[in-house]
Amino acid sequence: MVALVFVAGRRFFTILIGLDKVGEYELSKEKSSSLEEDILEEEEENDVEEESQEPEEDPANVVFENGKGLVASEDADRLSQQGFYGTRIDGNKLELEPVELLHLIERKRAIASIPSGEIIGSDYIVNSLLEGDPDLWIRYLVFRDLRSRGYAVRKGFGSGIGFRVYARGDKPGDANAKELVYVLKEGVPISLSDLDLVTNTAAGSRKDLVFALVDQNGEVNFYKVAQSTLRNLSGDEQ
Repeated sequence: MVALVFVAGRRFFTILIGLDKVGEYELSKEKSSSLEEDILEEEEENDVEEESQEPEEDPANVVFENGKGLVASEDADRLSQQGFYGTRIDGNKLELEPVELLHLIERKRAIASIPSGEIIGSDYIVNSLLEGDPDLWIRYLVFRDLRSRGYAVRKGFGSGIGFRVYARGDKPGDANAKELVYVLKEGVPISLSDLDLVTNTAAGSRKDLVFALVDQNGEVNFYKVAQSTLRNLSGDEQ
């Protein structure tokens, strides 16, 4: 086990690095045993992907417009209820985040088109959003990895939080997320001020903070981050 400690003001941050291989990680303290079982099962089953036991269905039709995927009501229910994708909007439609649409396309569960009816692929979506969102593909790699583990994943919020991750079996809307995931690229540092901000955000929302580091080969590693307060020998805060 290796611990990297960073000091900022009166707090220090410990990044625990105890992973023996790519893809092994612990996202929730209370779920650690089940995650270890997941890793063993993956070795035995040759990395069988998430949702592989779902019955085959006709892919949903998705219109890509204004940077989002829009799913009509006839397909919205099964994507939302079975896969925990998207957010409900007016007309009982489903609005997909770009990473969700990319995942559905890759899994052949969606066919995307632009409003004119022309069929498009993942490359069109990424290229059209690249200028305003250069880290889209990096976030997608993290999203895909989490979904491949069977977790429900939702978009994060301010302070740079990329994703909210729910405990296995919990449904977004019925339960609160357990972890917040901050996405990092190899070779791109995080400032101590940003580190302080995201740890405070996680602590304030009473969620565990996880760093997802994407290396130059597109592989994802996860690290838990802990925040503590420095005290002097008398026990008072410094």
